[in-house]
Amino acid sequence: MKKFELKKGVFILPSLFTVSNLFFGFSSMVLAQRGEYRLAGAMIFIAGLMDMLDGRIARLTGTESKFGAELDSIVDVVSFGVAPAFLVYHWAFTGADLNTFPVIRRLGWAAAFLFLTCGALRLARFNIQKGKISSRYFVGLPIPAGAAMIAAMVLRFPHGVNLPFFSYLVFALVVFTALMMVSRARYRSFKDVDLKSKASPTVMVAIAILIMGILVSPSTVLSLAFGLYLIHPFGNRLFLQTEARPGQEKPSAGDEPK
Repeated sequence: MKKFELKKGVFILPSLFTVSNLFFGFSSMVLAQRGEYRLAGAMIFIAGLMDMLDGRIARLTGTESKFGAELDSIVDVVSFGVAPAFLVYHWAFTGADLNTFPVIRRLGWAAAFLFLTCGALRLARFNIQKGKISSRYFVGLPIPAGAAMIAAMVLRFPHGVNLPFFSYLVFALVVFTALMMVSRARYRSFKDVDLKSKASPTVMVAIAILIMGILVSPSTVLSLAFGLYLIHPFGNRLFLQTEARPGQEKPSAGDEPK
């Protein structure tokens, strides 16, 4: 009997982390409604941590299931689609000083909805492509990374946006982030990083520097890190074009993401 109860407890453990993900996403919306933008942004990062843990725990305990995968996708739409869209709308497009610019509110509404829509489409595409493309890359910006980009921006400027010029900048960034989620740009998943390889000391030093930077100035470092991740496919393409030599073989069709 005890063995059965233990096995049952292990089975529901990943789902507890998934539900925790949902709780923090919902909490972000409640805090955004109150104008507590710094805490709202932090809730999205904590939701991202829960999202990372639930899948890993499921694989470690051998409790992966169809139910868990479906629940995870639904929760991700809330925590990384609805919550950041709700947050960025309240943070950047509803300031008291923007009341004389009603067009900004409408643009913010449209940008937030576009972000949510593209995030949902990105998740749907990920679900049908799972196991069919290389795990080294994501096709399109992952929705948690898009949500983290918005959350990091909010953490960097936690008191809200009250100037029309900055609201327009946020509008452009949100639209660009949304479109990158449904693009075919290849984003590194870093699942192929081998800490046992010869390059592992360099990787460990880079991770240590990143952690130190987050401890010193979390909002600045997170904004920079996710900003670079957002645009890094363009850097990869430029680098590959620069390195290409006449007569060099192009990648075969099988190397491209489906």
